[in-house]
Amino acid sequence: MRRTGHNLITLAFFCLIVAGRGQEGNYKFDNYGNQSMLLNGNVTGSATDLGLAFYNPARLVTVDKPSFVIAGKAYEWSKFTFEDIFETEIDLNTSNFSGVPSIVAGTFNLKFLPKHRFAYSILSRYRSNIPLNYSSGIQENPEFDPLQNEVSRVTNINFQNNLREDWYGITWAYPVNDKLGVGASLFGSIYTSKGGSNIDITAEREDSSTAGYSSVLNYNQKTYGLFLKMGLAWQLSNIDLGVNLSLPFITVDKKASLLYQENLTGLGPGEDFLAYAELDDLENKRRTATSISVGAGIPVGKSTIHLDSSWHSKVKPYQRIELPALDTIVQNLDPEPFEEEFRSVINFGAGADIYISSSVKLIMSFSSDFSATVSSINLFDVVNPSEGKVNLLSDFWHYGLGTDLSLKWGHIVLGATYSRTRSPFEEGVEIPDDIIDDGALDFVTGITFERWRFIVGLEIPLLQNKLTGQPEE
Repeated sequence: MRRTGHNLITLAFFCLIVAGRGQEGNYKFDNYGNQSMLLNGNVTGSATDLGLAFYNPARLVTVDKPSFVIAGKAYEWSKFTFEDIFETEIDLNTSNFSGVPSIVAGTFNLKFLPKHRFAYSILSRYRSNIPLNYSSGIQENPEFDPLQNEVSRVTNINFQNNLREDWYGITWAYPVNDKLGVGASLFGSIYTSKGGSNIDITAEREDSSTAGYSSVLNYNQKTYGLFLKMGLAWQLSNIDLGVNLSLPFITVDKKASLLYQENLTGLGPGEDFLAYAELDDLENKRRTATSISVGAGIPVGKSTIHLDSSWHSKVKPYQRIELPALDTIVQNLDPEPFEEEFRSVINFGAGADIYISSSVKLIMSFSSDFSATVSSINLFDVVNPSEGKVNLLSDFWHYGLGTDLSLKWGHIVLGATYSRTRSPFEEGVEIPDDIIDDGALDFVTGITFERWRFIVGLEIPLLQNKLTGQPEE
């Protein structure tokens, strides 16, 4: 039964890895700004909305009038499917539909710095809140790691992954001349990552006696810090060009905690056990890659072709959360389970806004999103003492299609983006057990992830003037 509990923890936290950690190893998983979202972020040299605070702050010199972006909103539907779990021919899936705020931003000028441009922005950098619950009901004569003389079993699992990061930024830009602009964005970051699982198994034997296994595993990491982006924007003939440099995360404050509880009852002296650990103020770190993006906006008649490429540096292996020696408390916990490492990747993409009429443009795009993840923080490795690490390496392709409606009072952007990946996963997992020792467990599954984001964006260039009573510039 203890082995069964470990296997279910394996499944639970493997799902958490997929649901929550994949975003941070896929650098183009989220995009910001109305047109920029539909262009899948291929706007380093050609951003026209206030997503430029993220993609290239120097592009702020091209904003002629104060503006305020409202209702920058993406409604997301996503679905995970896990096929043939533990070779049982059972598929497990979970889907979610929610509203995902993208960006709130505005521009402003300072009278004593007439040539300088400024903007403020709030970005939802990461969002993931995916629960998965399972209840077996009564299982008669279970074949999966049965307890001796076991005739029935009830298994209940519930777990949830929550990943959230918000950026609060200020952007500055300055036109060096008519063809060249420089700029920078400084973002304050509030980041929270949580993982949790609750597993309960009750079994009945032939003599009507019962045995029970339960496990609780939770971790929480929260960091406060800064991100700095610096950009150049210039024109070559009629072509817009841009470069953006993003520096690694600068830590201001951080904290982490872990709760572990596991117990087995009903097997008798020498086999029943209780393990518990509650750890606060754990040593922890957060490291991110340095990146450089280059892009171009090439006019073709009244339409524009957007080209973009980005490079992210590697992040060497390090312990995201460090656990003290726990041999005397919890023998099943690996003291270094939270290793994180990212490889260097190059992504590319293209988009187009196609002129239909003076008030309508058609927007379409595609972008690569290759996974940089070599290993990432996850609680699967806490309960898996084997030498191998378990990570999902997902390469995404993102597609976008929509329209930009230009009206007298502003812009309305409507459209959708679609993302999909499928990965096979095979891993032999050695879980030592004093009660049942039947070798490695073969976790074999195909994992599919699909995501639709439906975008409704509204930009009103003159709203700030009306609110402040300032004349148009």
